[in-house]
Amino acid sequence: MINWRNCIFFFTVTAVAVIGVPVYIYVNGISAVEIGLFVFGTLATGLSITVGYHRLFAHRSFQASPIVHFLTLFFGAGAFQESVLQWASQHRQHHAFVDTERDPYNIKQGFFYAHMGWLLFRKHKIDYDNVKDLEKNRLVQHQHKHYVLWSVVSGLILPTFMGALMDHALGAFLIGVAGRITFVHHGTFMINSVCHWFGRPTYNDQESPRDHWLIALITMGEGYHSFHHRFPSDYRNGVKWYHWDPSKWVIRMMSFVGLAKGLKRASEFQILSATLVAEKESVEGLIARVTQKFSPAALETLKTHYDRIKFLLHQWEQRVKEHAEICGRGLRKSHELRRKALQRVQEARRQFLRVREEWSRFVVQPAIYA
Repeated sequence: MINWRNCIFFFTVTAVAVIGVPVYIYVNGISAVEIGLFVFGTLATGLSITVGYHRLFAHRSFQASPIVHFLTLFFGAGAFQESVLQWASQHRQHHAFVDTERDPYNIKQGFFYAHMGWLLFRKHKIDYDNVKDLEKNRLVQHQHKHYVLWSVVSGLILPTFMGALMDHALGAFLIGVAGRITFVHHGTFMINSVCHWFGRPTYNDQESPRDHWLIALITMGEGYHSFHHRFPSDYRNGVKWYHWDPSKWVIRMMSFVGLAKGLKRASEFQILSATLVAEKESVEGLIARVTQKFSPAALETLKTHYDRIKFLLHQWEQRVKEHAEICGRGLRKSHELRRKALQRVQEARRQFLRVREEWSRFVVQPAIYA
């Protein structure tokens, strides 16, 4: 069924952005005011989607103050991606039924369908039973009931008015509204399409979500999608020090100043365990492709390596828990006991990392399966 409202909106805004912005810049040039409005609008609405709609409301990965609730609802509405109730409901359904017929933006329906076709040819009725927790929030309810007002004020009137105050009303509308909406839209859409089509399935080789660093750059850190689907309650998407995830940094900074608390995160051991499982499944698939069937000898070799590294990971985790328990007992325990416990942690970590190197070499050598 064609959703004519969405079709008209998307095609109109896109046409204004694609045609109007270049013509305006060619005729008038572009000013610092217009650049500033575009950057501010992109950051405000983009982060309100990633930090607010996504990580705060859809996944409840942290708790936030009322001011954070209001700001992310206000600027999130200005992204024109529906109310947070609609957004979160569909997103939770996506996670619950990924890659199936009940997935609202199922990648198996095709790249374009997952990108934006699902919004133009909606097949799924929104079931608000999965967002009962959000319905208790009065601001969320108000935004949902008066979404048109929230979105028009935030996404259209405010940036155009700011531009008009500095004699750049038309430029503000074209660049700060139409251009910005189009850019943020397709950034969000690429998470549902590109990140289910291209990239690396770091944490789950059996489902479509992929980690894609380039998409992370233009989506405030949302591109590490394999991790997100494996650990949806984690307030982070990028977990390595070099991962670009501004949304994570914003949430962390808010926690420092008392605007956020209860930040949920998967442990290092949970992440490593998920990585090992995904690598094991990837190797099993490779064995099947190379040998045309599951080779018992190759599978036994894989099992031996996997069991060994899983044991060492578990041992390391136990040593960390023992060290924390000893330190938590306070001054009644001697410094010598704490020192020895720390040494056991360090030794367990060294053993794991040494075998991890062997495992990494093992999983990238297809010749051994022949």
